[in-house]
Amino acid sequence: MRGVWCGTLWGVADGHEIHNEFHGQAKTSFQFGPNYGHISVNSPSSLSVINERQAEHLRDLAGLVRSASERELEKWGLRGRDALPVRWHTAADDLFDHWTKIQGDGAPVSLDGEFTEIRETYETVESRRLVILGRAGSGKTVLAHRFILDLVRHNPTGPVPVLFSLSDWNPITEFRSWLIEHIIRDFAFLDTPDTSGKKMAEVFVRRDLILPVLDGFDEIPKQHRSKAIRQISSVDLPLILTSRPDEYARAVHEIRAVGGAAAIVLEDLPLDESHAYLRQSTGKPCGYVWDVVFEHLRTAPDDLASRNLTTVLTSPLMVVLARTVYNDNSGHQPGELLDTEQFPTAEDIEDRLLHRYLNTAYTHDAQRPHWSSDQARRWLGYLATHLTRRNSHDFAWWRLPATLHRHIRILATVVALGTTVALTAGVAYGIVYWIIYGFANAFIDAISIGIASGIAAGVVVGGINELRLLSERGGQEPERLRLGSWQRSHSQRSFSTRFKKVTSVFAKGLALGLALGLGLGFSFELVSNLSGIFGLPVHGGTLMLMEEIMFGVILDFMYNPVANSIIEINGDSRLSIGLTAYEVAFALTFGITLSLAFGLVNVIVSTLGDTLDPRATEPWKLLATDRQVALVQMVATVLAVWLAFGLANLAWIPYALIGGMLRLALTAWGSWLLFARLWLPLTGRLPWRPKRFLEDAYDRGVLRRAGAVYQFRHARLRDHLARQAQEQSAAT
Repeated sequence: MRGVWCGTLWGVADGHEIHNEFHGQAKTSFQFGPNYGHISVNSPSSLSVINERQAEHLRDLAGLVRSASERELEKWGLRGRDALPVRWHTAADDLFDHWTKIQGDGAPVSLDGEFTEIRETYETVESRRLVILGRAGSGKTVLAHRFILDLVRHNPTGPVPVLFSLSDWNPITEFRSWLIEHIIRDFAFLDTPDTSGKKMAEVFVRRDLILPVLDGFDEIPKQHRSKAIRQISSVDLPLILTSRPDEYARAVHEIRAVGGAAAIVLEDLPLDESHAYLRQSTGKPCGYVWDVVFEHLRTAPDDLASRNLTTVLTSPLMVVLARTVYNDNSGHQPGELLDTEQFPTAEDIEDRLLHRYLNTAYTHDAQRPHWSSDQARRWLGYLATHLTRRNSHDFAWWRLPATLHRHIRILATVVALGTTVALTAGVAYGIVYWIIYGFANAFIDAISIGIASGIAAGVVVGGINELRLLSERGGQEPERLRLGSWQRSHSQRSFSTRFKKVTSVFAKGLALGLALGLGLGFSFELVSNLSGIFGLPVHGGTLMLMEEIMFGVILDFMYNPVANSIIEINGDSRLSIGLTAYEVAFALTFGITLSLAFGLVNVIVSTLGDTLDPRATEPWKLLATDRQVALVQMVATVLAVWLAFGLANLAWIPYALIGGMLRLALTAWGSWLLFARLWLPLTGRLPWRPKRFLEDAYDRGVLRRAGAVYQFRHARLRDHLARQAQEQSAAT
């Protein structure tokens, strides 16, 4: 028998039998020497057909998800010996699919286990499809991270487990397609096409090289849950799904359980273990304060205070918060939690723990930025309110503009871009026409033209950004291009793949530039004309000279008024509301120029950065990458617009500068500058250093990261902050 294999083959003693097991990539295997018992080969066929480059990307992905899960468990303090002992038992039979679809022989098996055994429990299920159920705060997401970490370590050649937040999935989108989109968002280097032209993310998902860990089925809107189960059931691939029990049970009873999936239910913590955890995580002299609390819970279990506090202290999340609030802060005594006047319900106790958790997290530390707990609560409350309205957990820096109302976004764009264009282009107009023609009033005219151009630019860019925000579901995605990688990437791609890429980016640039140029071309003329109505001094001679310089003989030939309604203002008949032929020519010329400039710039930048940065998976690495690409695009656009009409024509410098600023305003980094760094801080919704604030909140454990986006540490914290923000807003 011939074959090729790579992996490890070893003998395992089991009682008096010796079995040989192989783990690796193979279609055929063979063994030299004695063959004891039988050979068991575990090798998904899809693994054996990927090429070297695909295997390299798969290893990179495994390393990234492993590092992310390690960070999350460390921040929760759940990697040491004092980790909470989360346990589970096999779920009720009505939450399962039929055992014949789960196990090969159809025989039920026990899935009981505890925190460190989640991988073993999963591998007990032959279908490799497991549902993890647990109430809020029971540790479902933490357990998912533990599973990812264990599986990557023990099965490095198998499918890579990747965490997906189901709150952002609308089942209208086909399940595998949504997985591909999600992976590209968080691991953009998998957007790189292979030699066949297909994206790496698509190759991995279609060949079952990704093991989806689907977190938060209960976060899917109720009306979509049945369709979600149908879609997940129809796809034959290993997976894990987490949910709160009631929401999953209702969906199962309406339609059915997830096809081929077993289910486990996370148990509440026993009071003895909560007591031991809280006592051991504080100093010995202070441990007695918890003894008093738990003694009351044991001796008076039917007391209202005992019932409320028992509900709270059997939740892993609340126990960890209690440790933070009372053990890490000497200013509070846990005995107060037994006061039923302050805390008549379990929810009141949880709210107090969440409130004081933030106070403790934002205790002044000389090594950290100084945000007060009230400031942090206000800014986090703004983000939490936005997420609850969207019924989502994920927020990203490039989606911050979406937290504002549409009218506010357009107004902010008009004001900010209008001011920038007025100053920049206005000064450029003034210098150019003063140097060339020595107009005494050049700067006065220039500022007026700059204001008109700025208002027009703000309106058009604001409208385009709104359309893109709606079509791209959250705003312009950041660039992931790694500039300077042309030679390496081109050697690995076919001519047809490169041609499709160039054609695609050029067409996108043409469409965007043409829409922008036409809109601005007509808007420049209209706003310039209307500016006279508002008393802005626009010198007719300057406007005529600008047009003559730009269009020359063409304008002389086409200078015949078309549907022109002249309005006499201050004796200047050039101020009009209608459009003449030369104004139409100006709009078309400017539109075509921007269209070609944007298209060529897209091609140049795409060529310079033809591969995606594998490190650009964290939020601020993405920001830095997008900033670099945006600045290159802006400079290239300025040069392209100027070159379009010749270097000697200085009159086009202002328009070249406007083109560059417009290109910047249409990028994710441009929106970040406008909204996150200016508008939101100016209105008190975010601090002036939002990046540092979000990084600090992550370091303090208030936020967690999921790929390229942030999430609140728990949905309960998000809801608590949103409710407080709404109450404060109503009070004011």
